[in-house]
Amino acid sequence: MTIKALFFDLDDTLHDSQYPFEKTVEELLPEVASELNMNALYIKFREASDWLWKDYVAGEMSLVELRTKRMILALKGMDITVDSETARLFQNQYEYNQSQLKMFPEVPNLLEEIKRKGITVGMITNGPVEHQHSKISSLGLKSHIPIDLIFVSDGVGVAKPNPDIFHHVRKHVNLLPHELLYVGDSWENDIVGSSKAGWQSLWFNHRKREPETNHKPLAVIHNLSNILDYV
Repeated sequence: MTIKALFFDLDDTLHDSQYPFEKTVEELLPEVASELNMNALYIKFREASDWLWKDYVAGEMSLVELRTKRMILALKGMDITVDSETARLFQNQYEYNQSQLKMFPEVPNLLEEIKRKGITVGMITNGPVEHQHSKISSLGLKSHIPIDLIFVSDGVGVAKPNPDIFHHVRKHVNLLPHELLYVGDSWENDIVGSSKAGWQSLWFNHRKREPETNHKPLAVIHNLSNILDYV
């Protein structure tokens, strides 16, 4: 197998997106932070966000509604009820805390090592263009990944797990599907989506989730440095 290009997911793959979430829960909902497992709650939050994203992409829900409702649903899944105003305040503080994102420590050297091997490095991420590029800039990722190889779903017009976004990227880099490798933490968005497009994939399962379908990634990894074993 010869991999010529490797594309990454952004959120919770190249940076720890649970950190600002936990910080916000501790600041605004201290009783929840003391009672619940934060990893379990964050997984519920991500699942709710992914589920609601489909309605947003279909034009059936605004971004503001999505960002408010996902916390309500996440807490409901843990048998806790909050109202819309509390969820709105949570989102405001969460956005502020997201401005303090940090890359996983191994990421900068990993990206440069992959490029030294002659492999093209890019990114495919779901989200609003301005919001995602703001995070990418604050993380310093644009010094490692060329801007023309960063694909944001709202800019492309199609979102993961729809394989069309992977087809779009494949055509842009003019490679065959088996020459492309995708790395991400979300089973549905990253593994299912890329697999349907014929790409190889690595599941970065650092949150210890269970597979949701019978799709077969190239491997399951728990540390990003393990990527080097496959390129």
